[in-house]
Amino acid sequence: MTLDTCQRGAYRPRRKRSGNPPPFQLTDRDLDILQAVARHRFLHSGHVRQLIVGSEKNIANRLKGLFEHAYLDRPDCQYDFYRTGGGSSLAVYALGDKGARVLANHERFACGPGVSWTHKNRKVGRPFLEHTLAVADFAVALSVAVAASPVVDLTDGDALLARLPATTREAAKPFRLSVPITFRSSRYTIGLEPDYVFSLGFPSRGRRAYFLVEIDRGTMPVERSDITQSSILRKFLAYGAAWRAKRHTQTFGWRNFRVLVVTGNAERAQNMRAVLQRHTGGQGAQLFWFADRSSLIAHNTLEHAWFDGEGNERRLLPRE
Repeated sequence: MTLDTCQRGAYRPRRKRSGNPPPFQLTDRDLDILQAVARHRFLHSGHVRQLIVGSEKNIANRLKGLFEHAYLDRPDCQYDFYRTGGGSSLAVYALGDKGARVLANHERFACGPGVSWTHKNRKVGRPFLEHTLAVADFAVALSVAVAASPVVDLTDGDALLARLPATTREAAKPFRLSVPITFRSSRYTIGLEPDYVFSLGFPSRGRRAYFLVEIDRGTMPVERSDITQSSILRKFLAYGAAWRAKRHTQTFGWRNFRVLVVTGNAERAQNMRAVLQRHTGGQGAQLFWFADRSSLIAHNTLEHAWFDGEGNERRLLPRE
């Protein structure tokens, strides 16, 4: 392990490193924290507490130490969150160059040549950060729920990537699809790339289910008359075309998949279902499952009730 010996400082500011941190020795738990942040790109302190075993105080102290000694960064754009009268948001962390090197030395992370994570962290904008954290909200909650379940296992990230066909696995963006669709008698080619991809295995049943996740933050129109412009409808049509053409089998080797759509509220989810029904006549509507973010966070992700495009209740962990 690495040992940093510096004199204890009197004050550790939130936005900047003190420059005089206390001594800090890396532990196996610290490596787990670094690996979790690397895997999700950005995590706030609440995410880390969910994923890493330890008391709230201990995890907070380790995060501070990892930041002070430059293993982790705190992206500057997060401080736009702090507004007069608005209270404080949880501190957001990203992998620093020093942390990337440590993980690479322990064979826990592939540190690409010439990549400066610290530079990337400085350049990131608030919309990207907020969206990535929203994806992490779902992925972390799912991971915690699966860890507590004796009947299901989760595969995502590098483990899921390793199961793809070689030609797909070696692509720059393995889960990106380019799909031809027909809209109002004209043909278009639409690019698709889900926000998060995972599979759930049910050993007792001998089956595995695959899911593509779209995290909707309400910034994209649900419907536009011009299908060449971004919209939720455009995504629906492309996913539907991919399903009918069995692109999931050709590209990923999967027999099935569902698209999980996490919306900001139940009203927006209902609007999406209405648009889906109007443009598809209900054909393929069961491919899409909808849940609003607030109710999803309040419940166990595996047991929470989703509703498909036809209004049928669905669950990630089916009831017996």
